[in-house]
Amino acid sequence: MILLAHDHPARPLTELLKLGISRGALSERGWLHAEVARLATSLGVTGQAHAVPAVDLPGCLDDGPLIASVTIGFPDDGRRGGHLVVLRGYERNQADPSILFRDPSGWGQANDRVKLSRLARSYTGRCITFQPLPRTARTPRLAAGHTAPTRGSADIRL
Repeated sequence: MILLAHDHPARPLTELLKLGISRGALSERGWLHAEVARLATSLGVTGQAHAVPAVDLPGCLDDGPLIASVTIGFPDDGRRGGHLVVLRGYERNQADPSILFRDPSGWGQANDRVKLSRLARSYTGRCITFQPLPRTARTPRLAAGHTAPTRGSADIRL
């Protein structure tokens, strides 16, 4: 998804997994963010792993999609991290904006947005950001009261 957003050809998931494993991006604790960023950079999309407070995520999304470390389903039980999702946009002009995401988990297949306050409760504070998208391809931001095309829509290609 990140490669496609930056107009690079999509690679098969198994190829990306094998490449990441061969480069040491997968540890016993999960995917190493800095190594995932290096992998993206080697594929033509400059990435950087760093700490970003949850409140600053919408501002980061102005430049394009990012990968965030959260818990599957964004639970409100104190667990943080262990799962990576692509954040791809947000709802503008809201005190607690909905964050649009892509998540390969079973829960993520049925859901594509979550309130920032809920995301923050399972977010580790670590993410992988990427070089800004060209202005014409920036991440969707929704005006209050508008809805984004749903999963599978041809209108959003991120």
